[in-house]
Amino acid sequence: MAKPIIVVLDGIESSFDHAKVERTKLYGSRRRVPLDQDGQTCVKSALTTDGLYLLQTGMTAQGYFDESGRWLQKNQLVGIGADGQALELKPSTLGAPQALAAVSPSTVLDFAIDAVYALDAMTLDAALQARLAAGEVFSFKFKYSADFRLDTAFLLQNNEGIFCLVGTPISPSWAEPGKISAVEDEEESADELNFDMF
Repeated sequence: MAKPIIVVLDGIESSFDHAKVERTKLYGSRRRVPLDQDGQTCVKSALTTDGLYLLQTGMTAQGYFDESGRWLQKNQLVGIGADGQALELKPSTLGAPQALAAVSPSTVLDFAIDAVYALDAMTLDAALQARLAAGEVFSFKFKYSADFRLDTAFLLQNNEGIFCLVGTPISPSWAEPGKISAVEDEEESADELNFDMF
């Protein structure tokens, strides 16, 4: 069983068991199963470009090939930031207390929500329970498993229960009436075209 989500508000901890909310659990799913001429289930696979290896589903998830064709395990990979420097691997936040910060409910709209967890309170501070019931939203840092970046999670409650929404910030570009969008210089874009490719 996974470690609990632990949050702290005003020095008091609350912990939650969690279950990921998935579309298939809510609505069910259908799956098409391809069969061969004998009625046996077909298995998806790919042939490498040199024709030497047959890769089946799941094989490429164990590692990667570098530019020279050398196989690298996942634990050998290093995250690189925008500045070209190696990133520090951050541990999972599960089981580790995370500070809560009250945010405006509209803040959630500035994030692309990647995962939703239904929470079951193991221990719940009365003050936090009252504030959630009143419609307050809290943010905290979250990562299910070790990674090079931490996501932002939101703790909130509705009539169905308490939920944790995990997401990454988005910055939409808006178009306004009467405002001309930035257009690339035609001369510069013409220079970039390579007519040999046509």
